[in-house]
Amino acid sequence: MEPGKNQSIIPIQKTVKAFRMTSRLTCLLFVFCFLLFEKALAQGGYAGAFLRNGISARSEAMGRAYVAMVEGNESAFFNPASVAWFEHRELTTSVRVMSLDRSFTYLSFGLPIRPRADSTAKVVNGGLSLSWIHAGVGNISARDFDGAEYGSLSNSENAFNLAFGLSPHPRVALGLTGRVVLHRLNGVTREDGTLSTSSFGFDAGALVQLAEGIRAGFSANNLNLKYTWKTEDVYERGTQQVDKFPQTLRAGVAVSRFTDWLTISAELEKSEFRDGRLHLGARANLKPGLQLRAGLNDGQPAFGGGYRFGLFGKQSELHYAFSAYSDNLDNDHVFAWAFIF
Repeated sequence: MEPGKNQSIIPIQKTVKAFRMTSRLTCLLFVFCFLLFEKALAQGGYAGAFLRNGISARSEAMGRAYVAMVEGNESAFFNPASVAWFEHRELTTSVRVMSLDRSFTYLSFGLPIRPRADSTAKVVNGGLSLSWIHAGVGNISARDFDGAEYGSLSNSENAFNLAFGLSPHPRVALGLTGRVVLHRLNGVTREDGTLSTSSFGFDAGALVQLAEGIRAGFSANNLNLKYTWKTEDVYERGTQQVDKFPQTLRAGVAVSRFTDWLTISAELEKSEFRDGRLHLGARANLKPGLQLRAGLNDGQPAFGGGYRFGLFGKQSELHYAFSAYSDNLDNDHVFAWAFIF
């Protein structure tokens, strides 16, 4: 071998080896991106996504394992039968800190319905819960095909819910929720007007006290809900598109039998267009007025806490929840205030 020939071959071998390694990494990166893209397609694209973002701090901190819980107005969203076992009137408001300038707010009022103490008729306890859920984003820069800005767009969705529950037996509660949803897209029509659609649907649920400290819950959600879009004001040849809300079935248990200060809950959620999801949660009453919560929302961690205090002669509660999501750009921080009277 001529002098220097071996030295010239070594850089070529290193270059080929580096090229092969780069090719393998590129292929792996491509496959990884494809799997992520496929997962995003499998989970998105269905109407009513804002109703699948969770509601308020207490339920979020427990991983949304709430179908068998009777605590706070947000329990009516997961199971309308829970309002039949409300013990006090409550006004609840909640805000969620989200990325990309998105907003999410929740406002509700719930009250128990009890017969008069001197009534001789059969006692049937009941309850009502009225709530409003809002999600939206504004100041979206609208641009034409040349990239020139020509306006601002906004998107908002609202749900108005009225839940009613009855307890025909001390160990059984039944409930029904009527829900009106409204979706508005501002600034998208040819006259810079609003394109909107609305729908009416309902939820149904049941609670059963299996034993002291053991409760089972069942619910069916988003029945009959759908968006019907008519785009003749947007395009010259308008079309009609119907987007169904995925119907959801929930079943779970809440157990506080073994100790008074700890409640454990588990829930299985099955949607019409996706695989089942498991929700796990726990609530610990550490001392009067102080609570800690933790849970798993389909494998993603959540935790939070709450504190009860007196205000204007009544009881108030402040709650916080942290929720992590595998397919979101950011994690969520949820704050809630409940006024009990």
